[in-house]
Amino acid sequence: MKDYIIIGGGTAGCILASRLSEDVTARVTLVEAGGSGDGLLYRMPAGYLQLMKSGNGNWGFHSVPQAGLGGRAMYFPRGRVLGGSGALNGLVYVRGNPGDFDHWARLGNRGWSYSDCLPFFRAIECFEGGEDDYRGGDGPIGVSIAAKPDDMSPIGQALMAAAAEAGFPATPDYNGAQQEGFARANANVSRGRRQSSASTYLAAARGRRNLRIVTNAMTTRILLRGGRAYGVEYRHKGRTVQLETSGEVILAGGAINSPQLLQLSGIGPAALLRDHGVPMVHDLPGVGENLQDHVGVMVKQEITQPYSALAYTQPLKALMALSQYLLSGTGPATSNGMEVLAFLKSRPGIDYPDVQYHFPMLLYTDHGREIIQREGFSAYANGLRPNSRGRVTIASADPAAAPRIDPNYFSDPDDLRVTRDAIHMARALIAQPALDGFRGPELEPGKDVRDDTALNAFIKRTAVSVYHPVGTCSMGQGPLAVVDDRLRVHGVEGLRVVDASIMPTITSGNTNAPTMMIAERAAAFIAGIDPVHHD
Repeated sequence: MKDYIIIGGGTAGCILASRLSEDVTARVTLVEAGGSGDGLLYRMPAGYLQLMKSGNGNWGFHSVPQAGLGGRAMYFPRGRVLGGSGALNGLVYVRGNPGDFDHWARLGNRGWSYSDCLPFFRAIECFEGGEDDYRGGDGPIGVSIAAKPDDMSPIGQALMAAAAEAGFPATPDYNGAQQEGFARANANVSRGRRQSSASTYLAAARGRRNLRIVTNAMTTRILLRGGRAYGVEYRHKGRTVQLETSGEVILAGGAINSPQLLQLSGIGPAALLRDHGVPMVHDLPGVGENLQDHVGVMVKQEITQPYSALAYTQPLKALMALSQYLLSGTGPATSNGMEVLAFLKSRPGIDYPDVQYHFPMLLYTDHGREIIQREGFSAYANGLRPNSRGRVTIASADPAAAPRIDPNYFSDPDDLRVTRDAIHMARALIAQPALDGFRGPELEPGKDVRDDTALNAFIKRTAVSVYHPVGTCSMGQGPLAVVDDRLRVHGVEGLRVVDASIMPTITSGNTNAPTMMIAERAAAFIAGIDPVHHD
């Protein structure tokens, strides 16, 4: 019998559990540190703001103080619930640029070019716009288009018109043939409900007799003997449980928890393990290295008419929207509030976009935990392919202790340059005639913040994580690689890592969709049914 233990019921883990348990001869156990994620806020797309405020289903991590942010520590939310961060996030669906995956292949990773990955992206999707050469039509994850052009809010329509006036390109589908340009946003929403991997893939698999799901069970170490993983140890209901397998252990804890657990289990940089009194099983220097994240700033623009989502944060309107959702599954609560996305180049001559914009129709601060009581929208900009690299390391041999997260933001000065350029382009957009009827004062950075020195200070004071950490168990063959191109941990038998941590370089956009693709791709490798490449 094929026997799999999956550690982590997040975006990737739920997909793996579903796909691997399709084989009735297999036995699959999924171990998740958090709860089941049932409840209205996890179903309702607009619930993500309240989830962020409450901290429910969230590890609630923080980075170490960042020199590139003026010594600020960054709030670093990560999902601790079935569905993982995909059960909490803003539901924005972005695959990345084809060039991202072709780059992975050029680094020597067989079967990870865009043409190799495209069938697995298509397998994920049930796309509202219909199936074509790029998009899937009957996959588990419903993907919707934010709004038809004539259904967009006045601000959304004005932004699209302003983009054309500014000479920025447009694209009918940034997940299709062309990423570059302004476009209507795609969202993990179908029939008014969030489409996480838990509510789709895992929900469809729950009745299978060969699948066991253990929640509220924090894995404390991977069991290793003779160079092979043979099980896991976890804490559940006050007891320490050891679970063994004759097959594979698959680590799907995400870019923070996966390197942490490898290090706690004795797999990682020898000096780090020695410093924390963890017996070394396998010296693997790259575990926890290569941390990459998108970091963004907001050009906050006040508007002179009540076209933002501010009204729906007030008690009466919020209650009306909630009532409509509960009665009919329709209305404002079915939206994540994101109508427009854009992918642009910060300068001529680069191969593909290196800046992304979200346009939330609400002014807020502190990661959405504080709403600014003014009508407005933000051009929320981030560089897509930062050069800065950080690391994740254990802070203690105690599995309950939070890891030390050091993204090392803006340690490469070109990341600051890209972010400054993104602010300039956002201001050029907002200055266009299409927004003349709405434009109030620029709240941030503010009209007097213009030169590089002032913009750098603004960026360091206000920049926030876009919650896209990747890379800490990097795929490849180099000295800091952790897994091979079939996601097997170098030097350890029976152990794979399948999550965003395996990305050698960050994708050009939100990272939930490519993480789903990675899980689909890995399931094919593991089950031996990969239609693209065979070992």
